[in-house]
Amino acid sequence: MCTAGTLISINEAAAYLETTETRILMMLKNKELTGSQDNSGSWQIDKASLQLCGKPKPSDFRKTGCGGGCGSGGCGGH
Repeated sequence: MCTAGTLISINEAAAYLETTETRILMMLKNKELTGSQDNSGSWQIDKASLQLCGKPKPSDFRKTGCGGGCGSGGCGGH
């Protein structure tokens, strides 16, 4: 998934980063992403430049404490 040389379209990159295609074009212009234009003028984004490798998933985070909203984490009331 994160190997250099895997190219995806702008709309795929926008979906991965949960942003717009315009933002992807700006990121290319600012050299925040790596990509190239093909002969038809369409951009292809190097998937590795999206920096998704090792990105934590929501399931990687665990709440500590009782989870009852008391904020103390050890109230014992739940």
